Amino acid sequence: MNVLSPVMIVVAHPRAGSLDLELADRVRTVLAQTGVRQTSHDLYAESFDPVLTEPEAIAGEVWTRGTSSDQVRDLAPSPDPLVRRHRQELAEAQALVVIHPDWWGKPPAIVAGWLDRVLLADEQASATPKPAPNLRRVLVINTSDQSLDRRDAQTDSLGVLWRDQIGPFLGSPELERLTFREVSKADEEQHRRWDNAVQRATAWVCGAAR
Repeated sequence: MNVLSPVMIVVAHPRAGSLDLELADRVRTVLAQTGVRQTSHDLYAESFDPVLTEPEAIAGEVWTRGTSSDQVRDLAPSPDPLVRRHRQELAEAQALVVIHPDWWGKPPAIVAGWLDRVLLADEQASATPKPAPNLRRVLVINTSDQSLDRRDAQTDSLGVLWRDQIGPFLGSPELERLTFREVSKADEEQHRRWDNAVQRATAWVCGAAR
């Protein structure tokens, strides 16, 4: 398989030195070593505004009813420059990596807002109504301090969100998800295993390995 490029990386954790930010660094390093073009965004560091504007909300409602990209652009005037940049990069990306913690079975609010504002078609992508027309693979990495309750394994809310809701909206790319649990109790050996898993998954998402 040909290497997929560019790869867009989105990470969200408010604490400097968090495992999520460390994993994002590992992803960037692996991609750089393979020579893959990448763009990277730390939503908290960028102070990404997660609040959907009224014009965007109106456009989004119409969007879910199958309207054309031209109609969406008419209803949603140019958003702030950062949102416009994220939309454009997503429209160009062949692979996407998203890293965020599992908070109460949901992503942080800033990630939910990123999904709300960015998953509209890019303003320049008039030829297609899809927000990510070139996307082939997605890697989602979640961290949690909660232990896994086997009884709830079939009701994994983040798995449902990414695989059953967001995946189809992105055009049903191949999707792999890693969840690293009980981060606060992990020793050095566990961190090494997680690091190795991220390296393998990053090689997969960019097509450098099967």
